Amino acid sequence: MTATGRTKLKLLFISALLVPVLVAVAEIGVRIFSKRIDPLAVFVTSPQLRSDTQGETTAGMFEFDPLLCWRLRANRRGIWWDFTPVTTNAQHLRMTRDVGAKHGIRIVVLGDSVTFGYRVPVAFKKEKPADFDAAEKPYSTLIEESLRAKFPGREIEVLPLACPGYTSGQGLAWLRRDIPSLAPDIVLACFGWNDVRAAGLPDRATMPAGGSQVFVRRIISHSQLLLSIADSAQRRIGTTAVATTPEPRSSEEEYVAHFLEMNRMCAERSAWFGIVLPVYRDPNTPGIDSSQPDAGTDPEEGTRMTRYRSSLHAEALAQKIPALEITELTESAWPASKALFGERIHPNAAGHRLMAERILAFLAEPLARLNSN
Repeated sequence: MTATGRTKLKLLFISALLVPVLVAVAEIGVRIFSKRIDPLAVFVTSPQLRSDTQGETTAGMFEFDPLLCWRLRANRRGIWWDFTPVTTNAQHLRMTRDVGAKHGIRIVVLGDSVTFGYRVPVAFKKEKPADFDAAEKPYSTLIEESLRAKFPGREIEVLPLACPGYTSGQGLAWLRRDIPSLAPDIVLACFGWNDVRAAGLPDRATMPAGGSQVFVRRIISHSQLLLSIADSAQRRIGTTAVATTPEPRSSEEEYVAHFLEMNRMCAERSAWFGIVLPVYRDPNTPGIDSSQPDAGTDPEEGTRMTRYRSSLHAEALAQKIPALEITELTESAWPASKALFGERIHPNAAGHRLMAERILAFLAEPLARLNSN
């Protein structure tokens, strides 16, 4: 090797050593002298979704997840979140106990803020998060309590894999990741409003779930330097994932496809899969509810909800996938349904009791089969 070649080799070697050192120094400097950047602020770019996960009433409830973009913080005890008392376990679920090894019948309910139990029960005062009616419970809890009373000799658990703001796409990604370890006997899925909601760009653009994208999000989230660079880039180009005309987070075709894929995954693992068709209070027509100003209505959203539900139901029938429609909790039942909702999107405690009753009847056959084994 010539002297010039040896010199170049030395320079390359020195550079290989120096670059990581400089990056490490820059990382330390950013952590010392700059304000910490929450990965949520970088990866959740829609103003609507930022409000949902980082707003005044939601701050502290969520944390970044590289696959799902956000999740419930673990091990919260009796916190107050937007009139909802919340306790979470080590697995980031709204439960008072941790999920251990499976010993009996395990039911997983996938969902969004409806399944999570938004404002069920209601805690009116932030200063008194424990001041609520203990009889008011989300439908997943009611189902578990009812089944344990009905089958006292069996261990039965209902796990609410539910997080506010989730679409069916996030539910699919969550199930794909955790179904091997959870090994559920029954899986229920209930998603709707977040899929039809026009909140900027669709999820396929803002939170792709491919392996390489998840890997990049994971790496960036652990570096304040990379987060700072990403945040600065967003600010410079002025993109906050807002389309000129906001699009639904899932297309109608994507919405249906997500459930079909959930069914396929469950079939592979011999788990019974059922769909709880989405709930929604009213047709969202201006003037339909005198208690809410017309400015809060979105007739196109109401139309999409009806259309998405109908398409999902039709495909479920065609594929022989069990599907439950609780008609009292759909816009077709308005205005009689008003007493079952807290507002347009979320059933209240009475609505959750109705959901529990109908789902228990819906699960009668698979439960009888499992209980006989």
